[in-house]
Amino acid sequence: ILIGTVISYGVKGKEGQKSSDATPLTVPAPQQLSTVFSQISKQLEPSVVNINTESTIKNPHRRHPSVRPDPDQPEGNGEDDAPFQDFFDKFFGGQGGPDAGTIRQRSLGSGVIVDARGYIVTNRHVVEKADRIRVKLQDESPAAPGHDAKVIGMDQETDLAVIKIEADHPLPAAKIGNSDGMQVGDWVLAIGSPFGLQETVTAGIVSAKGRNIVPNRQFQSFIQTDAAINP
Repeated sequence: ILIGTVISYGVKGKEGQKSSDATPLTVPAPQQLSTVFSQISKQLEPSVVNINTESTIKNPHRRHPSVRPDPDQPEGNGEDDAPFQDFFDKFFGGQGGPDAGTIRQRSLGSGVIVDARGYIVTNRHVVEKADRIRVKLQDESPAAPGHDAKVIGMDQETDLAVIKIEADHPLPAAKIGNSDGMQVGDWVLAIGSPFGLQETVTAGIVSAKGRNIVPNRQFQSFIQTDAAINP
C-alpha cells in the first residue's frame, strides 16, 4: 500500500465520457494499518518469551582408549588416523577428560505464555532433549538468569510442547484464537524471540489453509503464511 501510494502520487487518469455505476474503491490510510500492527505488537510483547536450553549429547568423534588401528587395514583408514582427531579430542571431550565422550549443547527458541500461572507453549524440538530449560521474560534484564522450567507434555506430530515456570505474580497470557474463523488473505503477525534476541515482529497474510506437507501423519491441516519466521 505504501509503495502504491508513492508511485501513484501525482498520476491522473482521464475521466471517461460516460458515468459508471461501479462502487468507488476505498483504500484505508497506511497510517491506520501501521497503528493496528503496533498496537497488537505492544499487547502481545509481554507474552512472548525466550527459551534457552542445555543438553548433553554423546561425542561422535571421541576415540575409545581400547581402539587401535587394524594392522590389516590400509594406512589412513584406522580410527586413530581420523582427520583432526586430536582437535576433536581436545575441544570436544577426548579420552582422559572429565567429560570424555559427551558434549554440552546449547540452543535457543521462542515461546508464548498461554496461562497466567506460567504455562508456556513452544516447539517440541526446542526442549525435547534438554537437561535444563530456562525462560527469560520480556521485562527482564538481558543479564538476568531467567526462570527454570519443567516440561509438562510434548507431541511429536504437531511439534508442540508445554512447559511451566514458577513466578510470584500472574504472568501476561496471550489469548488463543480459533483457526476455523480464519480466511485466506487475512493479515498475520508473527512475533517471536529468536536467537536470544528480544521481540521480533514480521507481517504477512494467510496464504493457504489445510496444507498437508508431511506424509503419514495424523494431523494434516497446517496454515501457510508468507510472514517471515525464523527456523
